[in-house]
Amino acid sequence: MIANAGHALPGALSALRLRPMVERDLARATDLELASYPADEAATPEGLQYRLRVAPELFYGVYEADALVGFIVSTTAPGDELEEETMSTHSPGGPSICIHSVVVAAKHRRRGIALAMVRAYVDAVVAEARCSAARRMVLLAKAGLLGLYRKAGFEVLGPSKVVHGADQWFDMGLDLTEKRKLDFMQVDAFTSVPLCGNPAAVLFTHRGGDEHWMQAVANENNLAETAFLERREGGGEDSEWDIRWFTPVAEVALCGHATLASAHALWASGRVPGGTAIEFHTRKAGVLRCSSQGPWIKMDFPAQMATSEGLGRAEEFAKALGLKKADVLAIARGPVTTPDWLVEVSSASFAAMEPDLGAIARVRPLDRGLIVTCAGAGVDLTAEGPPAAKRPRILTCGGSSSKHGAAGSFDFLSRFFAPTVGVPEDPVTGSAHCILTPYWTKKLQRPDGAPLKTELPTPVRSSRAKACRGSPGLRGAQPRPRPGRGVPLSSTPLAVRPSPP
Repeated sequence: MIANAGHALPGALSALRLRPMVERDLARATDLELASYPADEAATPEGLQYRLRVAPELFYGVYEADALVGFIVSTTAPGDELEEETMSTHSPGGPSICIHSVVVAAKHRRRGIALAMVRAYVDAVVAEARCSAARRMVLLAKAGLLGLYRKAGFEVLGPSKVVHGADQWFDMGLDLTEKRKLDFMQVDAFTSVPLCGNPAAVLFTHRGGDEHWMQAVANENNLAETAFLERREGGGEDSEWDIRWFTPVAEVALCGHATLASAHALWASGRVPGGTAIEFHTRKAGVLRCSSQGPWIKMDFPAQMATSEGLGRAEEFAKALGLKKADVLAIARGPVTTPDWLVEVSSASFAAMEPDLGAIARVRPLDRGLIVTCAGAGVDLTAEGPPAAKRPRILTCGGSSSKHGAAGSFDFLSRFFAPTVGVPEDPVTGSAHCILTPYWTKKLQRPDGAPLKTELPTPVRSSRAKACRGSPGLRGAQPRPRPGRGVPLSSTPLAVRPSPP
């Protein structure tokens, strides 16, 4: 069920919120009803009051601030077909939910509110435990409104037997059983090889904006990230989507690999035509754009400049990483959308790190994660060091060399830890490169657009990034979908390579 605060309608209608009807708004709902239907079709004040009393879980309003601008009301019926008698009373637990009124105030019409409201209402009902026995949702519509309800997922069942006023009505229905099925895809991002890369789950609904439900699903998936997508109203060719990301324990403001997985999932499932660029609208990180370039997916992400924090906490971070204070060369912190700590260590100490996740979790503040990075020159990840369980591990995929950590192979290396949000060590952290790319571009004095080669040696491959100060153009290898759910690989590598000529 949607909380009393409700949830915002999508896109340009975000100032409007769908929430359960309350008794104090019934007078306003009655005025809207009488202004929207002929006298012989409109519900009486007593009828609306009855429906709120017996089926409050099926009576929702759309509000602008505290002003009611529209509503939908239903009851349940015992049969499969719309009949005058069964529509006039409420049968709790009935298999059919009968929509009686879909109303929008006259001055708010022709803005797409009715369609957005119906879609949001269906999602709310699907998520409502008290409606779990209902198998279908049905309504009566005149010929001029059949197109509207088709867009909301209803199909025309035929001319109605119900006589309601002078005009011909048509029965329409929507299968709630199908609607409740979770259509999702699990994708291995940043790799072209199954069971490598960084797995992410992608679901094609926000389920009425229910954050508790999304968090529960992400916890059940137990992957570093689960992405939730919702088609954005007004988007051209279905190419604009709202996106949210959840770890097993928290929502995050930005995620790279789950965005890559989402783009692939939308194209692969046919929800977005192949070759059509996709715009993902986020809550805090702006608009993220993905486009296909042959076998690659290009992601346009925002550059996030880290702010230097000096070396006052060098000993604290060194202890958390199993290093000496002298090994810590720089400490910085990202902005609000990627509020990660960035700790640069010496190249000689990087492979010798023995991270203490408990100590990392005790760092304050730790709003998301800790990036540990070093210059690539002189690093050999295959050299002897700490015990194997403590060392960065490289998983060879598709014939790639296990020595791709040899000296001079990369401009910089990094690992990412986020134990407080349920990700002890992330396999491949695309969003961390929103900080890393401008950091190393400046430090290595590379011009905008010059390629950077980097590796996340913690087991996979491969992604690519171009150095830039404006927006890091991350490119990920074609993700591979795989069915089912599971836990991510525990420590994993991303190779970020320059684009081919």
